[in-house]
Amino acid sequence: MSIYQVPGVSIAVGHVSGRVWAAGYGVTGGETSTPVTAGTAFAACSISKHVAAFGALLLVQDGVLDLDTDIGEYLTSWQLLDREGRQPGVTLRQLLAHTAGLSDTWYRGYAADRAPSLLQVLEGSGSTTTPPVRATLLPGSRFRYSGSHYSVLQQLMVDATGTPFEDLMQTLVLEPVAMADSSFDQQFPHQRPHPVARGHHGGGTGIPGGWRVQPETAAGGLWSTPTDLLRLDLEIARAASGDSKLLDRDLATEMWTPQIPGGNYGLGTEVDDRAGRRRFGHTGLNVGYTCFSYVWPDSGTAVAAMTNSEDGWELLASIRAAADRRYTTRITAAPLGDVTGRYVLHDDYAIDIAVTDGQLTFSAATQQPVVLLADPDGRYLHPGLDLEVRFLQTNDQPYILELRQEGVTQTATPSTRQPE
Repeated sequence: MSIYQVPGVSIAVGHVSGRVWAAGYGVTGGETSTPVTAGTAFAACSISKHVAAFGALLLVQDGVLDLDTDIGEYLTSWQLLDREGRQPGVTLRQLLAHTAGLSDTWYRGYAADRAPSLLQVLEGSGSTTTPPVRATLLPGSRFRYSGSHYSVLQQLMVDATGTPFEDLMQTLVLEPVAMADSSFDQQFPHQRPHPVARGHHGGGTGIPGGWRVQPETAAGGLWSTPTDLLRLDLEIARAASGDSKLLDRDLATEMWTPQIPGGNYGLGTEVDDRAGRRRFGHTGLNVGYTCFSYVWPDSGTAVAAMTNSEDGWELLASIRAAADRRYTTRITAAPLGDVTGRYVLHDDYAIDIAVTDGQLTFSAATQQPVVLLADPDGRYLHPGLDLEVRFLQTNDQPYILELRQEGVTQTATPSTRQPE
């Protein structure tokens, strides 16, 4: 916190059994700064999408919405168009998975007296600082993370239910999950009896007014605490095991299923589904705040952490790494002699694995061989690149080589042609 000038951080750890530990460190910031406690509310940033997605799936479960029906069937106050003014075919599933191909937008928020309405955000009118929301890529063809998908989702949920979004989410999600310290209402920070954490730019400079207003509440407008956030992730974990009274198993499993093969995003959920390292949840960054909330389902444990600084990433990364070490299950490393040989990634892109002085070496295409760094959980790391290597085997089949870069997993299969 001192190195990165992060004024405050709050952390919570919870288990499906109901046990929770929570603590706050540092201060809320501002002239009347007070200590951060486990009950201090922070901006939950893009974790808002995770919570909104849970609410949308509850509406699917109730038959109000359908995952694969054209959203034009639900939108009444606004319609999604492409750049030529035509109405593309987009589904709720594609909105939730960021595969609808909508405008590439990150919402920076507004001063309270300058905030546009959601319809103005969608239309790009009034005081909005972002372009109109349009379909700009072929829907369903690829992943593009953008807050615009969740602005459309927000309007869709309002139109389909006839209920203001903050009220809908309060009764649909926040109250049933017992998220008593959370709200999508942008007046929430002013209504709480206790101070909220005030946002800070990198270097510790405070955000004028303390925070920004987010009319795009489904995309980034939730206020919450780490304890409340992990309650939701633990509820999803229970649902995936068939133990939730709120969401059924099939829809919970959909949340955790990558919607693009080899991708790392489900329905409103960041996905890391590597064997022994399964972790699901969401991260967030707003002007002045950073946060994450994840569940490790194999151990039944969730961890959430929130900071009131844009420079909180390094701090959060260290917290998450500690949680990974503690709450993931371990994988037995493959015997070195069993995995040597040539693997083919694609288009005859060869990867050669050998053993030299008791260590695995990795050579890809025209690259020089490097010694892979062994990790205790059965992975291997490339010493100079953001690359993880694992060797997987099904029954008595030969090992396959799994490569993971920037959250994308690729598979290389054994070649019948051996290295020269």
